[in-house]
Amino acid sequence: MTRASTASLLRNPVFARLWFIQAATQVGGNMALYAMTILVFDSTRSNATVSVLFATYVLPQILLSPFAGVIVDRLNLRWALVGPNVLRTVLMVGLALSGTNLPALLALNLGVSLTSVALTPAEGSMIPRVVPASQLSTAMGIFNLTLQGSFAIGFAFVGPLLVTVAGPSAVLAVVAGLYVAATIACIGLPSEPPLQQPAQGTRRQALAEPTRELRHGFSVVRDNRDISRPIIHQAAGASVAGVLGVLGPALATTVGLQPDHLVVVVLPLGIGVILGVVGLRRFSHVAWRRAAEAGLLAFGCLTASLGLMGPLHDRLAVSGISVIPILAGIAVLSGAAYAVTSVSAQTALLESMPAHLRGRIIGVLASIVSTASLLPTLVAGPLADRISAQLVLVVVGLVVALIAVWSARLFGPGPTA
Repeated sequence: MTRASTASLLRNPVFARLWFIQAATQVGGNMALYAMTILVFDSTRSNATVSVLFATYVLPQILLSPFAGVIVDRLNLRWALVGPNVLRTVLMVGLALSGTNLPALLALNLGVSLTSVALTPAEGSMIPRVVPASQLSTAMGIFNLTLQGSFAIGFAFVGPLLVTVAGPSAVLAVVAGLYVAATIACIGLPSEPPLQQPAQGTRRQALAEPTRELRHGFSVVRDNRDISRPIIHQAAGASVAGVLGVLGPALATTVGLQPDHLVVVVLPLGIGVILGVVGLRRFSHVAWRRAAEAGLLAFGCLTASLGLMGPLHDRLAVSGISVIPILAGIAVLSGAAYAVTSVSAQTALLESMPAHLRGRIIGVLASIVSTASLLPTLVAGPLADRISAQLVLVVVGLVVALIAVWSARLFGPGPTA
């Protein structure tokens, strides 16, 4: 992805508008997630409640993502983007006005997630219609880089800064403003009516086709280790990221910080993600599977070490030494390890996927990774309330490190049908 090709694409007014929509909604969504995490934990001091918050956002992604594209294919793409953005803006205004009303926060967050499910396939379907085929790979590179960077900008930089300055509810109001801007940008997109649908006599077969293709996608993933292995790497990395998101506020309190000072952890994480992505782009001939395994092993070990920060804080506090610089350093390395794992696994997967099966395999990937990020968070929160967040982080980190070792040593070459 050269600078010249990127600049040429961004001079395309329709693509630039579409990219702005993605950037505004992705950054805003990460800002909102950070603000709600702080709001919920600060008002309840319950890790289990933070788990429920994450579940209300991830569960619709698991259940509906594989089928969202089927619905979008039958709609005018412009209105498939306008409608969900309008609804999501209204719901975000409600979140900003909800304060610490927990049932309202959870219900509205569930609504935001439901409206968001359709946006990813709608954006992905719009790109090939507004970008020439020769620039399609560059366009997807821009969107993927924005997706990676939105966490660093929204969850690690802008979100924590605004929470510290103005409070979580004010951040949600800012996010509502970003969604308003994205909605206005959507209205300016060209009309893109649905492609020709099957004839009336084959409507029943057309409705059954997505389910059949999804089953086929799962069977391909199960039978081809070169495909299933990078999916396992991404799922394991996502599970650790989810646990860190849920237990982050509790981790902050173990080292003497208030929950709204979680920025001490997430800001270095975001910096590490950027460093990992940028650093990995300098290597064009790496063995992507090995890089993903090494990144996952490091990510697991670093997560386990984060769980030891509480006891280390207690020991160093006697001597007047702060553990915060150590915590920040580990967070930077953790973010870099996660980025290496995610990007390397995605690249290995793309290289292994047959071209004619990419759509269904990506649908399976989205479902598996969302499930992997949800299930550990549902367990981690209540378990941390019963034992300790520190012990949960140590256990999760060691389990993921063992998965990396297992992948490297025991999960050798297999069928590549």
